[in-house]
Amino acid sequence: MTSQTDLEPAPQRTLFLARLALGAAQGLFLYFLYRAADAHTWPATEPTTFAPQLMTALYVPLLISQAMGGMRLRTLLIWALVATIACCGLATYDRLSHPVTVITNPDDLLPRFSLFFFGFAGLFIAQSLIAGGDAERRYVAGYSSYFDAAWKLGVQLALSAVFVGVFWGVLWLGAALFNLIKLDFLEKLIEHDWFAIPATALATAAAIHLTDVRAKLVAGIRGVVLTLLGWLLPLMALIAAGFLLGLFFTGFAPLWQTKAAAAGLLGAAAALVILINAACQNGESETAPPAVLRIAELAASFALVPLVLIAAYALSLRVTQYGWTVERIATLACIIVAICYAFGYAAAAILSLLGRPWMQLLQPVNIVVSFAVIALLLMLFTPIADPMKLSVDSQIARLRDGRISAAAFDYDYLKRETGRFGLRALHKLSKSKDATIARRAQYALTTGGALPAPPAAPVDLAANITVWPKGKMLPASLLKQNWRAVKTEMSVPSCLTTPGFRCEAVLTDLNGDGAEEAVIVNGRDIYWWGTVLQQTASGWTIAGMLPSPHCKGDLQALRAGKFTMAPPKSPVWKTLRIDGRDLAFTPANPLSNVTCPR
Repeated sequence: MTSQTDLEPAPQRTLFLARLALGAAQGLFLYFLYRAADAHTWPATEPTTFAPQLMTALYVPLLISQAMGGMRLRTLLIWALVATIACCGLATYDRLSHPVTVITNPDDLLPRFSLFFFGFAGLFIAQSLIAGGDAERRYVAGYSSYFDAAWKLGVQLALSAVFVGVFWGVLWLGAALFNLIKLDFLEKLIEHDWFAIPATALATAAAIHLTDVRAKLVAGIRGVVLTLLGWLLPLMALIAAGFLLGLFFTGFAPLWQTKAAAAGLLGAAAALVILINAACQNGESETAPPAVLRIAELAASFALVPLVLIAAYALSLRVTQYGWTVERIATLACIIVAICYAFGYAAAAILSLLGRPWMQLLQPVNIVVSFAVIALLLMLFTPIADPMKLSVDSQIARLRDGRISAAAFDYDYLKRETGRFGLRALHKLSKSKDATIARRAQYALTTGGALPAPPAAPVDLAANITVWPKGKMLPASLLKQNWRAVKTEMSVPSCLTTPGFRCEAVLTDLNGDGAEEAVIVNGRDIYWWGTVLQQTASGWTIAGMLPSPHCKGDLQALRAGKFTMAPPKSPVWKTLRIDGRDLAFTPANPLSNVTCPR
Protein backbone atom coordinates (compact mmCIF):
# COMPACT_ATOMS: atom_id res chain seq x y z
CA MET A 1 0.00 0.00 0.00
CA THR A 2 1.35 3.43 -1.00
CA SER A 3 2.22 5.77 1.88
CA GLN A 4 1.11 9.35 1.97
CA THR A 5 4.72 10.47 2.11
CA ASP A 6 5.34 8.96 -1.31
CA LEU A 7 2.50 10.91 -2.82
CA GLU A 8 3.40 14.34 -1.48
CA PRO A 9 5.71 16.49 -3.67
CA ALA A 10 9.11 17.15 -2.18
CA PRO A 11 9.71 20.74 -1.02
CA GLN A 12 11.23 22.68 -3.87
CA ARG A 13 14.30 23.80 -1.91
CA THR A 14 15.09 20.25 -0.81
CA LEU A 15 14.52 19.02 -4.35
CA PHE A 16 16.82 21.69 -5.76
CA LEU A 17 19.61 20.85 -3.31
CA ALA A 18 19.22 17.13 -4.04
CA ARG A 19 19.53 17.75 -7.77
CA LEU A 20 22.58 19.96 -7.28
CA ALA A 21 24.20 17.33 -5.06
CA LEU A 22 23.51 14.66 -7.69
CA GLY A 23 24.88 16.94 -10.42
CA ALA A 24 28.02 17.64 -8.36
CA ALA A 25 28.59 13.92 -7.78
CA GLN A 26 28.07 13.22 -11.46
CA GLY A 27 30.52 15.96 -12.46
CA LEU A 28 33.20 14.81 -10.04
CA PHE A 29 32.93 11.19 -11.14
CA LEU A 30 33.06 12.16 -14.83
CA TYR A 31 36.16 14.24 -14.08
CA PHE A 32 37.70 11.23 -12.33
CA LEU A 33 37.05 9.11 -15.44
CA TYR A 34 38.47 11.83 -17.69
CA ARG A 35 41.67 12.07 -15.65
CA ALA A 36 42.02 8.29 -15.61
CA ALA A 37 41.73 8.15 -19.39
CA ASP A 38 44.21 11.00 -19.76
CA ALA A 39 46.74 9.42 -17.39
CA HIS A 40 46.11 5.82 -18.55
CA THR A 41 45.33 4.68 -15.01
CA TRP A 42 42.54 2.50 -13.59
CA PRO A 43 39.75 2.20 -14.65
CA ALA A 44 40.98 3.42 -18.05
CA THR A 45 43.31 0.43 -18.24
CA GLU A 46 40.41 -1.94 -18.90
CA PRO A 47 37.66 -1.09 -21.44
CA THR A 48 35.16 -3.50 -19.88
CA THR A 49 35.48 -1.54 -16.62
CA PHE A 50 35.72 1.99 -18.00
CA ALA A 51 32.88 1.84 -20.56
CA PRO A 52 30.07 0.79 -18.16
CA GLN A 53 31.17 3.37 -15.57
CA LEU A 54 31.16 6.12 -18.19
CA MET A 55 27.78 5.22 -19.65
CA THR A 56 26.22 4.92 -16.20
CA ALA A 57 27.71 8.23 -15.03
CA LEU A 58 26.43 10.03 -18.11
CA TYR A 59 22.86 8.78 -18.22
CA VAL A 60 21.62 7.51 -14.87
CA PRO A 61 22.07 10.76 -12.84
CA LEU A 62 20.35 12.66 -15.63
CA LEU A 63 17.34 10.32 -15.55
CA ILE A 64 17.14 10.37 -11.75
CA SER A 65 17.36 14.16 -11.64
CA GLN A 66 14.53 14.53 -14.15
CA ALA A 67 12.31 12.00 -12.33
CA MET A 68 12.81 13.51 -8.85
CA GLY A 69 9.65 15.01 -7.45
CA GLY A 70 7.44 13.56 -10.17
CA MET A 71 7.97 9.85 -9.55
CA ARG A 72 7.32 7.98 -6.32
CA LEU A 73 10.51 7.27 -4.37
CA ARG A 74 10.06 3.52 -4.51
CA THR A 75 9.52 3.57 -8.26
CA LEU A 76 12.46 5.93 -8.72
CA LEU A 77 14.84 3.71 -6.76
CA ILE A 78 13.79 0.58 -8.66
CA TRP A 79 14.08 2.39 -12.00
CA ALA A 80 17.51 3.82 -11.08
CA LEU A 81 18.73 0.31 -10.23
CA VAL A 82 17.35 -1.14 -13.46
CA ALA A 83 18.84 1.70 -15.55
CA THR A 84 22.22 1.21 -13.87
CA ILE A 85 22.18 -2.53 -14.53
CA ALA A 86 21.16 -1.90 -18.15
CA CYS A 87 23.93 0.66 -18.74
CA CYS A 88 26.59 -1.50 -17.11
CA GLY A 89 25.49 -4.70 -18.80
CA LEU A 90 25.12 -3.24 -22.30
CA ALA A 91 28.41 -1.33 -22.15
CA THR A 92 30.30 -4.34 -20.80
CA TYR A 93 28.93 -6.60 -23.50
CA ASP A 94 29.74 -3.95 -26.13
CA ARG A 95 33.41 -3.91 -25.09
CA LEU A 96 33.56 -7.70 -24.80
CA SER A 97 32.28 -7.87 -28.37
CA HIS A 98 35.22 -5.68 -29.47
CA PRO A 99 38.19 -7.10 -27.57
CA VAL A 100 41.18 -4.75 -27.31
CA THR A 101 44.61 -6.19 -26.58
CA VAL A 102 46.45 -2.86 -26.43
CA ILE A 103 44.68 0.47 -25.85
CA THR A 104 45.94 2.80 -28.57
CA ASN A 105 43.32 5.58 -28.55
CA PRO A 106 40.35 6.75 -26.42
CA ASP A 107 37.86 5.01 -28.72
CA ASP A 108 39.12 1.68 -27.40
CA LEU A 109 37.68 2.61 -23.98
CA LEU A 110 34.30 3.93 -25.12
CA PRO A 111 31.12 2.11 -26.05
CA ARG A 112 30.29 2.30 -29.72
CA PHE A 113 28.42 5.40 -30.86
CA SER A 114 25.42 3.26 -31.79
CA LEU A 115 25.12 2.12 -28.15
CA PHE A 116 25.51 5.68 -26.89
CA PHE A 117 22.78 6.94 -29.22
CA PHE A 118 20.27 4.10 -29.18
CA GLY A 119 20.97 3.36 -25.52
CA PHE A 120 19.91 6.88 -24.65
CA ALA A 121 16.85 6.56 -26.90
CA GLY A 122 15.86 3.33 -25.12
CA LEU A 123 16.33 4.90 -21.68
CA PHE A 124 14.29 7.93 -22.79
CA ILE A 125 11.39 5.72 -23.93
CA ALA A 126 11.59 3.54 -20.82
CA GLN A 127 11.58 6.53 -18.47
CA SER A 128 8.55 7.98 -20.25
CA LEU A 129 6.67 4.70 -19.95
CA ILE A 130 7.59 4.28 -16.28
CA ALA A 131 6.72 7.89 -15.43
CA GLY A 132 3.35 7.59 -17.16
CA GLY A 133 2.55 4.31 -15.43
CA ASP A 134 3.67 5.67 -12.06
CA ALA A 135 1.45 8.73 -12.46
CA GLU A 136 -1.63 6.49 -12.84
CA ARG A 137 -0.37 3.75 -10.50
CA ARG A 138 -0.76 1.19 -13.28
CA TYR A 139 1.62 -1.02 -15.23
CA VAL A 140 0.06 0.20 -18.50
CA ALA A 141 -1.24 3.75 -18.25
CA GLY A 142 -3.44 5.81 -20.50
CA TYR A 143 -1.97 7.43 -23.57
CA SER A 144 -2.33 10.94 -22.18
CA SER A 145 0.01 10.15 -19.26
CA TYR A 146 2.64 8.67 -21.57
CA PHE A 147 2.31 11.62 -23.92
CA ASP A 148 2.77 14.15 -21.12
CA ALA A 149 5.71 12.28 -19.60
CA ALA A 150 7.55 11.88 -22.91
CA TRP A 151 7.11 15.46 -23.99
CA LYS A 152 8.01 16.80 -20.57
CA LEU A 153 11.24 14.81 -20.61
CA GLY A 154 12.03 15.83 -24.18
CA VAL A 155 11.39 19.53 -23.61
CA GLN A 156 13.35 19.51 -20.34
CA LEU A 157 16.37 17.92 -21.96
CA ALA A 158 16.23 20.31 -24.93
CA LEU A 159 15.90 23.38 -22.69
CA SER A 160 18.68 22.08 -20.45
CA ALA A 161 20.99 21.74 -23.45
CA VAL A 162 20.20 25.32 -24.47
CA PHE A 163 20.74 26.52 -20.88
CA VAL A 164 24.14 24.83 -20.66
CA GLY A 165 25.15 26.30 -24.00
CA VAL A 166 24.17 29.80 -22.89
CA PHE A 167 25.88 29.20 -19.52
CA TRP A 168 29.18 28.56 -21.28
CA GLY A 169 28.58 31.45 -23.63
CA VAL A 170 28.22 33.80 -20.65
CA LEU A 171 31.40 32.42 -19.05
CA TRP A 172 33.43 32.96 -22.22
CA LEU A 173 31.95 36.42 -22.66
CA GLY A 174 32.99 37.25 -19.09
CA ALA A 175 36.48 35.92 -19.77
CA ALA A 176 36.72 38.11 -22.87
CA LEU A 177 35.68 41.19 -20.86
CA PHE A 178 38.30 40.55 -18.19
CA ASN A 179 40.91 39.97 -20.88
CA LEU A 180 40.24 43.52 -22.11
CA ILE A 181 41.75 44.82 -18.86
CA LYS A 182 44.57 42.25 -18.85
CA LEU A 183 42.96 39.92 -16.27
CA ASP A 184 42.92 36.34 -17.53
CA PHE A 185 42.03 34.48 -14.34
CA LEU A 186 38.51 33.61 -15.55
CA GLU A 187 39.73 32.31 -18.90
CA LYS A 188 42.30 30.11 -17.19
CA LEU A 189 39.67 28.89 -14.71
CA ILE A 190 37.12 27.76 -17.28
CA GLU A 191 39.81 26.07 -19.36
CA HIS A 192 40.63 23.70 -16.50
CA ASP A 193 39.01 20.28 -16.80
CA TRP A 194 38.45 20.12 -13.03
CA PHE A 195 36.19 23.16 -13.40
CA ALA A 196 34.59 22.58 -16.80
CA ILE A 197 33.26 19.04 -16.26
CA PRO A 198 31.65 19.53 -12.80
CA ALA A 199 30.36 22.98 -13.81
CA THR A 200 28.60 21.52 -16.85
CA ALA A 201 27.00 18.78 -14.72
CA LEU A 202 25.85 21.35 -12.13
CA ALA A 203 24.43 23.63 -14.83
CA THR A 204 22.51 20.68 -16.29
CA ALA A 205 21.06 19.77 -12.88
CA ALA A 206 20.03 23.38 -12.26
CA ALA A 207 18.40 23.59 -15.70
CA ILE A 208 16.39 20.42 -15.09
CA HIS A 209 15.13 21.79 -11.78
CA LEU A 210 14.24 25.20 -13.22
CA THR A 211 12.24 23.62 -16.04
CA ASP A 212 10.62 21.16 -13.62
CA VAL A 213 9.23 23.83 -11.31
CA ARG A 214 7.95 25.83 -14.28
CA ALA A 215 5.42 23.28 -15.46
CA LYS A 216 3.35 25.89 -17.30
CA LEU A 217 6.47 27.02 -19.18
CA VAL A 218 7.22 23.49 -20.33
CA ALA A 219 3.58 22.90 -21.31
CA GLY A 220 3.51 26.18 -23.21
CA ILE A 221 6.67 25.38 -25.13
CA ARG A 222 5.37 21.91 -25.87
CA GLY A 223 2.16 23.38 -27.25
CA VAL A 224 4.00 25.82 -29.50
CA VAL A 225 6.37 23.14 -30.81
CA LEU A 226 3.54 20.70 -31.53
CA THR A 227 1.48 23.35 -33.27
CA LEU A 228 4.37 24.39 -35.51
CA LEU A 229 5.26 20.82 -36.34
CA GLY A 230 1.62 19.91 -36.92
CA TRP A 231 1.25 22.56 -39.59
CA LEU A 232 4.23 21.13 -41.43
CA LEU A 233 2.32 17.88 -41.91
CA PRO A 234 0.34 19.06 -45.00
CA LEU A 235 3.59 19.97 -46.73
CA MET A 236 5.28 16.67 -45.87
CA ALA A 237 2.19 14.70 -46.87
CA LEU A 238 2.13 16.51 -50.22
CA ILE A 239 5.83 15.75 -50.75
CA ALA A 240 5.33 12.06 -49.92
CA ALA A 241 2.34 11.78 -52.23
CA GLY A 242 4.25 13.55 -55.00
CA PHE A 243 7.18 11.20 -54.58
CA LEU A 244 4.98 8.11 -54.80
CA LEU A 245 3.24 9.54 -57.86
CA GLY A 246 6.59 10.30 -59.44
CA LEU A 247 7.60 6.66 -59.15
CA PHE A 248 4.91 5.77 -61.70
CA PHE A 249 6.73 7.90 -64.27
CA THR A 250 10.39 7.28 -63.37
CA GLY A 251 10.18 3.68 -62.22
CA PHE A 252 12.40 2.30 -59.47
CA ALA A 253 15.68 2.34 -61.39
CA PRO A 254 16.74 5.89 -60.32
CA LEU A 255 15.87 5.01 -56.71
CA TRP A 256 17.99 1.84 -56.72
CA GLN A 257 20.91 3.72 -58.30
CA THR A 258 21.24 5.90 -55.20
CA LYS A 259 22.25 2.79 -53.18
CA ALA A 260 20.65 4.51 -50.18
CA ALA A 261 16.98 4.03 -51.00
CA ALA A 262 16.03 2.32 -47.73
CA ALA A 263 17.67 5.01 -45.58
CA GLY A 264 15.99 7.84 -47.46
CA LEU A 265 12.57 6.21 -47.39
CA LEU A 266 12.83 5.42 -43.68
CA GLY A 267 13.85 9.01 -43.01
CA ALA A 268 10.74 10.23 -44.82
CA ALA A 269 8.59 7.73 -42.89
CA ALA A 270 10.06 8.90 -39.57
CA ALA A 271 9.27 12.51 -40.47
CA LEU A 272 5.68 11.57 -41.27
CA VAL A 273 5.27 9.69 -37.98
CA ILE A 274 6.57 12.64 -35.97
CA LEU A 275 4.42 15.17 -37.80
CA ILE A 276 1.28 13.00 -37.59
CA ASN A 277 1.74 12.77 -33.82
CA ALA A 278 2.35 16.50 -33.60
CA ALA A 279 -0.89 17.18 -35.44
CA CYS A 280 -2.91 14.67 -33.40
CA GLN A 281 -1.18 15.49 -30.07
CA ASN A 282 -2.70 13.52 -27.18
CA GLY A 283 -6.08 13.15 -28.85
CA GLU A 284 -7.94 14.93 -26.04
CA SER A 285 -8.67 18.20 -27.81
CA GLU A 286 -12.30 19.23 -27.45
CA THR A 287 -12.34 20.76 -30.95
CA ALA A 288 -11.80 18.78 -34.13
CA PRO A 289 -8.61 19.63 -36.01
CA PRO A 290 -9.02 21.85 -39.10
CA ALA A 291 -10.02 20.11 -42.31
CA VAL A 292 -6.60 20.62 -43.92
CA LEU A 293 -4.92 18.82 -41.01
CA ARG A 294 -7.44 16.00 -41.06
CA ILE A 295 -6.85 15.46 -44.79
CA ALA A 296 -3.08 15.63 -44.24
CA GLU A 297 -3.27 13.08 -41.41
CA LEU A 298 -5.17 10.66 -43.64
CA ALA A 299 -2.86 11.17 -46.62
CA ALA A 300 0.28 10.82 -44.51
CA SER A 301 -1.01 7.70 -42.76
CA PHE A 302 -1.78 5.99 -46.08
CA ALA A 303 1.52 7.17 -47.65
CA LEU A 304 3.47 5.48 -44.88
CA VAL A 305 2.56 2.00 -46.11
CA PRO A 306 4.08 2.16 -49.63
CA LEU A 307 7.10 4.10 -48.39
CA VAL A 308 7.94 1.45 -45.81
CA LEU A 309 7.19 -1.47 -48.15
CA ILE A 310 9.47 0.01 -50.82
CA ALA A 311 12.19 0.43 -48.19
CA ALA A 312 11.74 -3.22 -47.18
CA TYR A 313 11.97 -4.30 -50.82
CA ALA A 314 15.11 -2.21 -51.33
CA LEU A 315 16.71 -3.87 -48.33
CA SER A 316 15.73 -7.32 -49.56
CA LEU A 317 17.44 -6.66 -52.89
CA ARG A 318 20.71 -5.71 -51.17
CA VAL A 319 20.52 -8.69 -48.82
CA THR A 320 19.84 -11.10 -51.68
CA GLN A 321 22.81 -9.69 -53.57
CA TYR A 322 25.34 -9.15 -50.78
CA GLY A 323 23.99 -10.85 -47.64
CA TRP A 324 23.42 -9.41 -44.19
CA THR A 325 25.76 -6.83 -42.68
CA VAL A 326 25.61 -4.95 -39.38
CA GLU A 327 24.12 -1.91 -41.11
CA ARG A 328 21.50 -3.94 -42.95
CA ILE A 329 20.38 -5.70 -39.77
CA ALA A 330 20.03 -2.29 -38.09
CA THR A 331 18.02 -1.15 -41.12
CA LEU A 332 15.81 -4.23 -40.77
CA ALA A 333 15.09 -3.30 -37.14
CA CYS A 334 14.08 0.20 -38.27
CA ILE A 335 11.86 -1.29 -40.97
CA ILE A 336 10.12 -3.54 -38.44
CA VAL A 337 9.31 -0.50 -36.29
CA ALA A 338 8.26 1.49 -39.35
CA ILE A 339 5.93 -1.30 -40.52
CA CYS A 340 4.21 -1.32 -37.12
CA TYR A 341 3.66 2.42 -37.38
CA ALA A 342 2.62 2.32 -41.04
CA PHE A 343 -0.04 -0.35 -40.80
CA GLY A 344 -1.22 0.88 -37.39
CA TYR A 345 -1.65 4.43 -38.65
CA ALA A 346 -3.29 3.25 -41.86
CA ALA A 347 -5.77 1.24 -39.78
CA ALA A 348 -6.41 4.32 -37.64
CA ALA A 349 -7.13 6.34 -40.78
CA ILE A 350 -9.53 3.71 -42.11
CA LEU A 351 -11.41 3.54 -38.81
CA SER A 352 -11.62 7.32 -38.74
CA LEU A 353 -13.22 7.32 -42.19
CA LEU A 354 -15.69 4.71 -40.93
CA GLY A 355 -16.87 7.03 -38.20
CA ARG A 356 -14.78 5.98 -35.21
CA PRO A 357 -13.21 8.71 -33.01
CA TRP A 358 -10.64 10.60 -35.03
CA MET A 359 -7.29 8.72 -35.26
CA GLN A 360 -7.97 7.11 -31.88
CA LEU A 361 -6.09 3.95 -32.82
CA LEU A 362 -2.83 5.96 -32.85
CA GLN A 363 -2.75 5.84 -29.09
CA PRO A 364 -2.53 2.05 -28.56
CA VAL A 365 -0.26 1.78 -31.63
CA ASN A 366 2.22 4.25 -30.15
CA ILE A 367 2.20 2.47 -26.79
CA VAL A 368 2.72 -0.98 -28.30
CA VAL A 369 5.50 0.26 -30.60
CA SER A 370 7.27 1.93 -27.66
CA PHE A 371 7.47 -1.37 -25.83
CA ALA A 372 8.50 -3.10 -29.08
CA VAL A 373 11.35 -0.60 -29.61
CA ILE A 374 12.75 -1.32 -26.14
CA ALA A 375 12.54 -5.06 -26.79
CA LEU A 376 14.27 -4.68 -30.15
CA LEU A 377 17.07 -2.60 -28.68
CA LEU A 378 17.67 -5.13 -25.93
CA MET A 379 17.87 -7.89 -28.52
CA LEU A 380 20.22 -6.00 -30.84
CA PHE A 381 22.67 -4.94 -28.13
CA THR A 382 22.81 -8.32 -26.38
CA PRO A 383 23.72 -11.83 -27.58
CA ILE A 384 20.07 -12.51 -28.44
CA ALA A 385 20.30 -10.85 -31.86
CA ASP A 386 23.71 -9.24 -32.02
CA PRO A 387 24.00 -7.80 -35.57
CA MET A 388 27.70 -8.65 -35.67
CA LYS A 389 27.06 -12.33 -35.01
CA LEU A 390 24.16 -12.48 -37.46
CA SER A 391 26.14 -10.73 -40.19
CA VAL A 392 29.11 -13.07 -39.74
CA ASP A 393 26.82 -16.10 -40.00
CA SER A 394 25.27 -14.67 -43.16
CA GLN A 395 28.57 -13.88 -44.87
CA ILE A 396 30.13 -17.24 -43.99
CA ALA A 397 27.02 -19.02 -45.30
CA ARG A 398 27.38 -17.17 -48.63
CA LEU A 399 31.01 -18.26 -48.85
CA ARG A 400 30.21 -21.92 -48.08
CA ASP A 401 27.27 -22.02 -50.50
CA GLY A 402 29.36 -20.60 -53.32
CA ARG A 403 27.24 -17.48 -53.68
CA ILE A 404 30.51 -15.56 -53.44
CA SER A 405 33.92 -16.80 -54.50
CA ALA A 406 36.84 -17.20 -52.13
CA ALA A 407 38.74 -14.52 -54.04
CA ALA A 408 35.90 -11.97 -53.92
CA PHE A 409 34.95 -12.52 -50.27
CA ASP A 410 35.62 -9.52 -47.99
CA TYR A 411 37.75 -11.07 -45.24
CA ASP A 412 38.77 -7.68 -43.91
CA TYR A 413 35.11 -6.83 -43.20
CA LEU A 414 35.03 -9.63 -40.63
CA LYS A 415 37.99 -8.10 -38.84
CA ARG A 416 36.92 -4.45 -39.07
CA GLU A 417 33.18 -4.53 -38.46
CA THR A 418 32.17 -7.69 -36.61
CA GLY A 419 34.31 -7.75 -33.46
CA ARG A 420 35.11 -11.02 -31.77
CA PHE A 421 32.63 -12.93 -33.93
CA GLY A 422 34.51 -11.97 -37.08
CA LEU A 423 37.88 -12.76 -35.53
CA ARG A 424 36.64 -16.18 -34.47
CA ALA A 425 35.35 -16.82 -38.00
CA LEU A 426 38.65 -15.71 -39.54
CA HIS A 427 40.58 -18.11 -37.31
CA LYS A 428 38.36 -20.95 -38.51
CA LEU A 429 38.72 -19.88 -42.15
CA SER A 430 42.51 -19.69 -41.80
CA LYS A 431 42.46 -23.45 -41.20
CA SER A 432 40.24 -24.16 -44.21
CA LYS A 433 41.19 -26.90 -46.67
CA ASP A 434 40.65 -24.37 -49.46
CA ALA A 435 44.09 -22.81 -49.95
CA THR A 436 42.69 -19.49 -51.19
CA ILE A 437 40.36 -19.09 -48.22
CA ALA A 438 43.05 -20.07 -45.72
CA ARG A 439 45.64 -17.71 -47.23
CA ARG A 440 43.35 -14.70 -47.42
CA ALA A 441 41.91 -15.25 -43.94
CA GLN A 442 45.41 -15.55 -42.49
CA TYR A 443 46.46 -12.36 -44.27
CA ALA A 444 43.46 -10.49 -42.85
CA LEU A 445 44.30 -11.72 -39.34
CA THR A 446 47.99 -10.87 -39.40
CA THR A 447 48.15 -7.80 -41.64
CA GLY A 448 44.67 -6.42 -42.10
CA GLY A 449 43.21 -5.02 -45.27
CA ALA A 450 42.75 -6.80 -48.53
CA LEU A 451 45.50 -8.72 -50.24
CA PRO A 452 47.86 -6.53 -52.27
CA ALA A 453 46.53 -5.82 -55.71
CA PRO A 454 48.14 -7.76 -58.55
CA PRO A 455 50.66 -5.86 -60.67
CA ALA A 456 48.99 -3.33 -62.92
CA ALA A 457 48.65 -4.20 -66.56
CA PRO A 458 51.41 -2.73 -68.74
CA VAL A 459 50.61 0.41 -70.67
CA ASP A 460 51.02 0.43 -74.45
CA LEU A 461 51.97 4.08 -74.90
CA ALA A 462 52.19 3.79 -78.68
CA ALA A 463 48.55 2.64 -78.76
CA ASN A 464 47.41 5.28 -76.27
CA ILE A 465 49.00 8.31 -77.96
CA THR A 466 48.29 9.82 -81.38
CA VAL A 467 51.40 11.69 -82.58
CA TRP A 468 51.39 14.99 -84.49
CA PRO A 469 52.54 16.09 -87.02
CA LYS A 470 51.61 12.91 -88.90
CA GLY A 471 54.48 10.65 -89.73
CA LYS A 472 56.47 11.37 -86.59
CA MET A 473 57.02 8.80 -83.84
CA LEU A 474 57.55 9.08 -80.12
CA PRO A 475 61.14 8.46 -78.98
CA ALA A 476 61.78 4.88 -77.89
CA SER A 477 63.12 6.08 -74.54
CA LEU A 478 59.81 7.83 -73.80
CA LEU A 479 57.82 4.72 -74.71
CA LYS A 480 59.94 2.48 -72.48
CA GLN A 481 59.87 4.72 -69.41
CA ASN A 482 57.78 3.59 -66.41
CA TRP A 483 55.65 6.70 -65.90
CA ARG A 484 53.91 5.20 -62.89
CA ALA A 485 57.18 5.54 -60.97
CA VAL A 486 57.78 9.18 -61.92
CA LYS A 487 57.77 11.48 -58.88
CA THR A 488 56.69 15.01 -59.72
CA GLU A 489 54.66 17.85 -58.26
CA MET A 490 52.62 18.02 -61.46
CA SER A 491 50.12 15.40 -62.58
CA VAL A 492 51.35 12.72 -64.93
CA PRO A 493 48.95 12.48 -67.91
CA SER A 494 46.66 9.47 -67.51
CA CYS A 495 47.49 8.13 -70.98
CA LEU A 496 51.03 7.47 -69.74
CA THR A 497 49.87 5.33 -66.80
CA THR A 498 46.47 3.84 -67.71
CA PRO A 499 45.79 1.23 -70.41
CA GLY A 500 43.23 2.39 -72.98
CA PHE A 501 43.34 6.07 -71.96
CA ARG A 502 43.79 8.16 -75.14
CA CYS A 503 45.65 11.43 -75.67
CA GLU A 504 47.68 13.25 -78.33
CA ALA A 505 51.31 14.33 -78.55
CA VAL A 506 52.85 17.20 -80.50
CA LEU A 507 56.62 16.90 -81.04
CA THR A 508 58.64 20.12 -81.27
CA ASP A 509 61.84 21.65 -79.93
CA LEU A 510 60.80 24.07 -77.18
CA ASN A 511 64.19 24.80 -75.61
CA GLY A 512 66.45 25.06 -78.66
CA ASP A 513 68.73 22.17 -77.70
CA GLY A 514 68.17 20.33 -80.96
CA ALA A 515 66.04 17.57 -79.35
CA GLU A 516 62.28 17.52 -79.58
CA GLU A 517 60.07 17.79 -76.54
CA ALA A 518 56.67 16.06 -76.40
CA VAL A 519 53.58 18.13 -75.63
CA ILE A 520 50.98 15.65 -74.33
CA VAL A 521 47.55 17.10 -75.14
CA ASN A 522 44.37 16.29 -73.17
CA GLY A 523 40.93 17.86 -73.62
CA ARG A 524 39.08 19.28 -76.58
CA ASP A 525 37.73 22.46 -78.18
CA ILE A 526 39.22 25.42 -76.30
CA TYR A 527 39.48 23.48 -73.03
CA TRP A 528 42.65 21.51 -73.61
CA TRP A 529 45.99 21.57 -71.86
CA GLY A 530 49.43 20.40 -72.80
CA THR A 531 51.92 18.71 -70.49
CA VAL A 532 55.46 19.28 -71.72
CA LEU A 533 57.79 16.26 -71.43
CA GLN A 534 61.53 16.88 -71.62
CA GLN A 535 64.34 14.34 -71.95
CA THR A 536 67.16 14.69 -69.43
CA ALA A 537 70.23 12.66 -68.57
CA SER A 538 68.21 10.66 -66.05
CA GLY A 539 65.21 10.10 -68.31
CA TRP A 540 62.07 11.90 -69.33
CA THR A 541 60.47 14.35 -66.90
CA ILE A 542 57.60 16.85 -66.79
CA ALA A 543 58.89 20.35 -67.49
CA GLY A 544 55.69 22.37 -67.47
CA MET A 545 52.35 23.00 -69.09
CA LEU A 546 50.51 24.85 -71.80
CA PRO A 547 47.56 25.78 -69.60
CA SER A 548 43.88 25.89 -70.55
CA PRO A 549 41.79 27.63 -71.90
CA HIS A 550 42.88 28.40 -75.45
CA CYS A 551 41.35 29.94 -78.53
CA LYS A 552 39.17 28.21 -81.07
CA GLY A 553 41.29 26.53 -83.72
CA ASP A 554 44.49 26.36 -81.66
CA LEU A 555 44.33 22.59 -81.23
CA GLN A 556 43.70 22.04 -84.93
CA ALA A 557 46.65 24.28 -85.74
CA LEU A 558 48.94 22.26 -83.49
CA ARG A 559 47.85 19.02 -85.10
CA ALA A 560 48.50 20.42 -88.57
CA GLY A 561 51.86 21.91 -87.59
CA LYS A 562 50.64 25.45 -88.32
CA PHE A 563 52.66 27.13 -85.61
CA THR A 564 56.01 28.83 -85.28
CA MET A 565 58.51 29.18 -82.49
CA ALA A 566 58.72 32.66 -80.99
CA PRO A 567 61.85 33.94 -79.26
CA PRO A 568 62.14 32.71 -75.67
CA LYS A 569 60.50 34.78 -72.93
CA SER A 570 62.55 32.92 -70.34
CA PRO A 571 66.24 32.00 -70.39
CA VAL A 572 65.46 28.56 -71.84
CA TRP A 573 61.95 28.00 -73.17
CA LYS A 574 60.66 29.28 -76.48
CA THR A 575 57.01 30.04 -77.09
CA LEU A 576 54.56 28.39 -79.50
CA ARG A 577 52.98 31.05 -81.71
CA ILE A 578 49.67 30.56 -83.57
CA ASP A 579 48.22 33.34 -85.74
CA GLY A 580 50.46 35.85 -84.02
CA ARG A 581 49.43 34.77 -80.52
CA ASP A 582 51.81 33.16 -78.06
CA LEU A 583 50.92 30.00 -76.12
CA ALA A 584 53.10 30.64 -73.13
CA PHE A 585 54.82 27.72 -71.45
CA THR A 586 54.35 27.78 -67.67
CA PRO A 587 54.97 25.35 -64.79
CA ALA A 588 52.01 26.68 -62.81
CA ASN A 589 48.57 28.34 -62.93
CA PRO A 590 46.69 26.01 -65.25
CA LEU A 591 43.91 28.62 -65.59
CA SER A 592 46.00 31.48 -67.03
CA ASN A 593 44.08 34.10 -68.96
CA VAL A 594 44.19 34.20 -72.74
CA THR A 595 43.13 36.97 -75.13
CA CYS A 596 41.37 35.57 -78.17
CA PRO A 597 40.54 37.38 -81.45
CA ARG A 598 36.97 38.56 -81.83
